Amino acid sequence: MNAAAKSGVRRGPRRAVPLAPTASALRRSASRMLAAGILLAGIALAAPAQGAAAETTPVPTPSSTATTDAGAVSLTLAPDNAGSLAPSQDLAMTVTIENTTAVAVPAGVIHVWLDRTRLTTRTELSGWLDPATDTPQDADSASVDAATASIAPGATASIRASIPAAQIGLSAWGAYGLKATLPLGSTILDTRSAVVWSEGAPSTFSALGLIMPITVPPTSAGLLSATTLTDYTGTDGVLTKKLDAVAGRPVTLAIDPMIIVSIRVLGTTAPQSSLDWLARLAAAPNASFPLSYADSDLAIERQAGAPAVLSPTSFDYALSASNFQSLPTPDPFTLFAPTPAQTAPAAPASPGAPTTPTPAPGQLPTFSDLTSWDYTRTDLAWPAANTVSTGDSTFFAQSGLTTSILSSDNVTVAAQGITPNAPASVDGSSSILLDAQITDALQTAADAATEAPRDAALAELSAILAVTTGTSPGTTPSLAASLGRDAPTSSFGVMRVLDVLEALPWAAEVPLGDVLTAPQTPGISLRDSPQETSRADAVRSMLTSESQVAAFAPVIDVPELITGRQRASLLGVLAQSWSADTDGRATAEAVYQKASADTLSSVQIVDGSSINLLASNGDVPVNIRNSLAWPVTVILQVTPSNGRIVVEPNRIDITVEAQSQKTAKVPVKAAVASGEVNLRLELYNRNGVLVSQAQPLQINVSADWEGIGTLIIAILAVAFLAFGIIRQIRKRRRARRA
Repeated sequence: MNAAAKSGVRRGPRRAVPLAPTASALRRSASRMLAAGILLAGIALAAPAQGAAAETTPVPTPSSTATTDAGAVSLTLAPDNAGSLAPSQDLAMTVTIENTTAVAVPAGVIHVWLDRTRLTTRTELSGWLDPATDTPQDADSASVDAATASIAPGATASIRASIPAAQIGLSAWGAYGLKATLPLGSTILDTRSAVVWSEGAPSTFSALGLIMPITVPPTSAGLLSATTLTDYTGTDGVLTKKLDAVAGRPVTLAIDPMIIVSIRVLGTTAPQSSLDWLARLAAAPNASFPLSYADSDLAIERQAGAPAVLSPTSFDYALSASNFQSLPTPDPFTLFAPTPAQTAPAAPASPGAPTTPTPAPGQLPTFSDLTSWDYTRTDLAWPAANTVSTGDSTFFAQSGLTTSILSSDNVTVAAQGITPNAPASVDGSSSILLDAQITDALQTAADAATEAPRDAALAELSAILAVTTGTSPGTTPSLAASLGRDAPTSSFGVMRVLDVLEALPWAAEVPLGDVLTAPQTPGISLRDSPQETSRADAVRSMLTSESQVAAFAPVIDVPELITGRQRASLLGVLAQSWSADTDGRATAEAVYQKASADTLSSVQIVDGSSINLLASNGDVPVNIRNSLAWPVTVILQVTPSNGRIVVEPNRIDITVEAQSQKTAKVPVKAAVASGEVNLRLELYNRNGVLVSQAQPLQINVSADWEGIGTLIIAILAVAFLAFGIIRQIRKRRRARRA
């Protein structure tokens, strides 16, 4: 098979940069597909390996797309030594067959072959690894067959195979394709890998700077609870695994500030495990930079119409004075101070946070106390991969984030056949490119639960780096990649990846700061990748809700108690980690909108019944309910619909205690005419923003009844007096006659 044939098929038009499609994703897609349908299983699995005549037996066709709802049969190929092959060394490998169907996979024969045509470009390598690429076996290849036993439903089998060193026949350093097939009825299960012939490796290497996001699974609360922190910073917690894996290595930490704040706001009630973890983070010599709070999705903020990058405003709502009477050990407010072991900055950096004194006992920490940390640099924006569109980088820069971290899938390189260096100018904006193919292979290896998929991903990673080094003779390609925001299965997986990188002669793990000193690759432009309209619409609606709550909040003396929680919750809902759980994100968005609506309706005028005004003046009762946890001060404005009554004053200041109801008495005065009047009742906060508007209150004015009633009473009084006088006179006359 010649090199031109190998370069052929790329996986769709998804990637505009001339890096190959994400190969590990292709490999995983191939290895996890079902080899035969359940309807065919009864016939196909019973068919003998050496069948009947050709005219009665269909010729099997390579396929990795046959599926059923009952499971799949997947094939994984993992060469030993991360795919590194030396002279006089057998090419040993493990082929894993996983059967998740309800029927047994019969005994068969796995055929493995090594193509002796070197893969000289990233495109050729990706073409080889792409299951859609036709890769028939050439005569110039080395092969081996390995028998498999029957595999029961739900079982996994690992088969060892080896091509003897005498048959390998490679001479030139570089990457070579490796393929395994397993006939299964009318389908041939196909999986690919690659090995690197290590003899003759160049003296140059690919420098790889790695970033480990220190993040947690999504939460819509905006802060982590003590229970959650105990879980995440425990022996097997996600934060412990991440820090264990990279502390002290040349890996840059991208820290979610929400984690630091969540520990500090708890004061003396912070779990000891979280305090110990924070102390370890402060002592780690790794370079670092902050992510957006809660690792919120920066690109969607602009695309939804946010005026600037969103950041937290206040955490006063989460503070309790009782938690700060004394400080726990270690003190979480001094853990950010730099240590003597701190490494040099990764790049020209913004000044670190100033040392903030520990709050005095009983004194609540300030916003700066809660958020300060000694980051190496603070000017980086890291939006979600493949979500950045035109104008986003300018939006980030206006908020002080002058350098954007972009996936290489999100850009286009003018010069074909090259791998761009990590530092780049993308449409005039400073950027750091994360190699998408390397990132994918790294994360697959780090997240693998077993050795077979980990070794397969490491072999792919080794081949990618070898090809990258080979296509840049005499220079050092400077690359960057991410170890992933998701929680690793174990610290061991990440450490195994880093150990393999350190051992490869054609690659070197270096600090990100060293990578960023490399020259920029010219001719890189943004590949416009806006997010879905529905997603932008949902975020736009949440931004509107936040603006409404912010306008409402001055009903209390300290509006930040409302707006601080609202902003932190919004950032939590915008967390990038929700992208793996779209249903969960939709639920979080709905909860956020309901909470916003509840806040906006927490101070209301209680609708009342109609009132009869029989006097010329009186008081109209208006009930006001406050469901908030704080007292509110509002202005009640009363406007009559006509001139039958006069309201003086028509604006009344009212304070309603927390979670209570109060009746305001509105003085009214009837005019000469009787009839019906509707009072419009409105509540405003101190900034003049409408808070609540009730249904018009109907007043039936009958003020003339007051005069008529007085006259009647006077007549009755006179009549009663006359009756008394007459009765007394008659009584005296009877007495005299007697």
